[in-house]
Amino acid sequence: VGAFVMKISHSVKEIYFFLVVSSFAYVYFYSSFRYLHVIIIFWSFLAGVVTFYCSLGPETLLPNILITVKPKKKVSQIGLELQELFPLAHSCAVCGKVKCKRHRPTLLLENYQPWLDLKVHSKVDASLSEILELVLENFVYPWYRDITDDEAFVDELRVTLRFVAAVLVRRAQRVDIPSLITLKLLKVAMKHIEIIAKARQKVKNSEYLQQAALEEYGPDLHVALRSRRDELLYLRKLTEMLFPYILPPKATDCRSLTLLIREVLAGSVFLPSMDYLADPDTVNHLLLIFIDNSPPEAATEPASALVPFLQKYADVRSKKSSVLKLELKEIREQQDLLFRFMNFLKQEGAVHVLQFCLTVEEFNDKILRPELSDSEKLMLHEEVKKIYETYCLDESIDKIRFDPFIVEEIKNRKIIKSVPSKLIKEKGQHLEPFIQAFFNSCESPKPKPSRPELTILSPTSENNKKLFNDLYKNNANRSEVTEKRHNQNYFMEMITVEGVYDYLMFVGRVVFHIPDWLHHLLMGGRILFKNTLEAYTDYYLQNKLDKVFQEHRVVSLITLLRDAVFCENSEPRSLEDKQKRAKKTFEEMRNYIPDFLGKCIGEDAKYEGIRLLFDGLQQPVLNKQLTYILLDIAIQELFPELNKVKTSVVAPWM
Repeated sequence: VGAFVMKISHSVKEIYFFLVVSSFAYVYFYSSFRYLHVIIIFWSFLAGVVTFYCSLGPETLLPNILITVKPKKKVSQIGLELQELFPLAHSCAVCGKVKCKRHRPTLLLENYQPWLDLKVHSKVDASLSEILELVLENFVYPWYRDITDDEAFVDELRVTLRFVAAVLVRRAQRVDIPSLITLKLLKVAMKHIEIIAKARQKVKNSEYLQQAALEEYGPDLHVALRSRRDELLYLRKLTEMLFPYILPPKATDCRSLTLLIREVLAGSVFLPSMDYLADPDTVNHLLLIFIDNSPPEAATEPASALVPFLQKYADVRSKKSSVLKLELKEIREQQDLLFRFMNFLKQEGAVHVLQFCLTVEEFNDKILRPELSDSEKLMLHEEVKKIYETYCLDESIDKIRFDPFIVEEIKNRKIIKSVPSKLIKEKGQHLEPFIQAFFNSCESPKPKPSRPELTILSPTSENNKKLFNDLYKNNANRSEVTEKRHNQNYFMEMITVEGVYDYLMFVGRVVFHIPDWLHHLLMGGRILFKNTLEAYTDYYLQNKLDKVFQEHRVVSLITLLRDAVFCENSEPRSLEDKQKRAKKTFEEMRNYIPDFLGKCIGEDAKYEGIRLLFDGLQQPVLNKQLTYILLDIAIQELFPELNKVKTSVVAPWM
């Protein structure tokens, strides 16, 4: 009975406690009912803050809010999707893949004629032809015409130069230039700016800024900057690395040709071009063009007609038959040569081209007879149909790329009336490069020369004026042995920035020393506007490039390059003119930066930041350092195959 009484009393206490708590809760909610919406708003705001704090971080970015501007893929992604432009092999005639081991390989005609289907405006073509002709006049004719007046070798050299130019143009068309600028070139420029900023902390006088920055680079200094001789050697090695990709197949077997092209390109084209681009006066000129707000010069004339790329330049000009060349008729008449030629074509996957030529020869013999019966004409029509199906249809494994006009004539069966003369002209056009390559392959390898290699910049007092000059002197004048210290505190190891928004923040922090509150504000805005700003930047750059690549502007750029490389006897700009341009550049840079920035960080900080950037661009050797790094990146984008090549001349940041 006692236990039962205790249980009842305990239950009564619990019930009593529940009633008391319920009463208090009722009174509380009843009294605050009129403020219930305020409580809900407070807790909703607090829940939202907690949710965003847990879900958002420094790497969280909102998507691009500009619907009309679509972001582009990264350059690295584009390179993986595109097939190799000029593979050092053959494509499959069945599946079209490169290096296919399942089906029969066939000829890649672009390996021999990269200018196929490549057309440019006639004025641009004429400007390029002028530069290439100046190359011959300055570096080939002076010694070649002392030996012979035969133009056969020069004609072959023109074809080679056309090949090189066509390869470069085709590869450049595949590069996403805006993404290349924003993702790679500007990123390297940020490191260069940081190096200059660190050097400025050590020396206050701009006269010693260049030397301090070169020391700050330490072992990361580009190998071409050690001395002028090392610079020329680097350009030679770089040119040799590109030979397998820019020269016709088997052209590298001709040692004399490769030496000539190497010395002409490295010593007489690339070296003065790099000197011109790194000249502070040139940099100031380019800066003035970039920050100029005036509308660009419009074209005064309509666009010229499109013409085949450098076709007129590469036309044969020699009137004599060359001993370096065999005609197809001569090869056919000699069984020994024909046998070797057939074996050579098997290696090249081009036997069907010779078969087509022999078929056409046989067909010509039949249709050139004076009288043909109706039955014979029908048989010839059937032969034409068979030729078309065998060599013109896309699905045919022996397809040959003809001029569309020729294919149309064969499809319409007008061959008997109009095509014999055309076929006689066209039948060997695809075999011509093979015949020349075959003839070269039959030659025994030449012994190595006992005398030194051909050197355009020979160690003479006259040529030393090209190699050593007052502006660059001996570059950094550094030997590899003295480079022992490695600077661990440099930009690429400290932080990682990606995209234009991060670059602007980096410049603001390192160059203009923006206050902490503004930096934190920009970090918050990074989540909201980074993707939008970078998508707009790519769109803006593409529009700018479209305007730059207009015909009249391309002609103007080619003219500037011509004057920089070949007009050595022209009157140089005076020191007074250079100083006036430099002063104008500094003033335009000050005006280009918005006044709003000066109000946020102070006019003194704005002035010192612009002065730092300006002084950094007035150092010729530092400009050369940045130019070579940008050149290396551009070369890798044009020739991604070099990423697989291990070589000592590749810079450490590549």
